[in-house]
Amino acid sequence: MSTTAKGDAFEQRVYDALAEELRNERLCASPRNAKIFKKKAYYSRDRGASIFTDVSIELFLPGRERPSLVWNFECKHYASTIPVDDIEEFHAKLQQIREDNTKGTFVTSGALQRSALAYAQSKGIGVIRLLPDDQVVIVMELLTIRSLEEASEVDWSEFLSAVTTPQHRSSRAFFAAQDGYWFPNWYSLLSHELSLDDTV
Repeated sequence: MSTTAKGDAFEQRVYDALAEELRNERLCASPRNAKIFKKKAYYSRDRGASIFTDVSIELFLPGRERPSLVWNFECKHYASTIPVDDIEEFHAKLQQIREDNTKGTFVTSGALQRSALAYAQSKGIGVIRLLPDDQVVIVMELLTIRSLEEASEVDWSEFLSAVTTPQHRSSRAFFAAQDGYWFPNWYSLLSHELSLDDTV
C-alpha cells in the first residue's frame, strides 16, 4: 500500500470513529446540531486562500447558521516519531481558521517526540495516538466477574510511554492527552473538551 493510501486509510479510520460517536450522541451535542466533514476547506485571511482540514466537526447553537465551534483533527499516519514542527504547523493552521472558535486535536499512529507533546500541551492542542494493529497485543482471558471488572480498569502509567515511544505495545489501541489529562477513549476526550466550551 502506498504512503498516500495508508494516510487516506488512517484519516478514514479517524472519521469513522468520530462519526460513530456523533451518531450515538456521545459528543455532548445532538447530531441535529453538528456536522462532520472530511477534507473541508476553511478560508484563511492570512493566506488569501483556503486551508483544507483532514477531519472537522462543526457544532451549531440551535437556529444558528454559523458554527459556534469548529473542531479540527489533523491525521498523520507516521511510522517515525512526530517532531515539534508538525504540531507548530497544525497550531498555525488552527489560528488561521477561526482563532476564537476553534479546537484542535492531532491524531497519529506514530509516537510524538517529547518536545512535540510539550508544545501541544502548552497550546491546548489535544493529542491522540492510535497504535498500529501490529503493536496491539490481543489478550484472551477466562471471563469471570472479576476479570471483567479488572479489564475495565485503565493502566494510566503506560499513557506517556504509549504516546512517546515508537514501538510501544499494549492491549489497548487508543491513548489521548488534553489539558494535562489522559483519556482512554474517544468519548471521554470529546466529552471533556465539549463540556469546557460554553458556546455549545
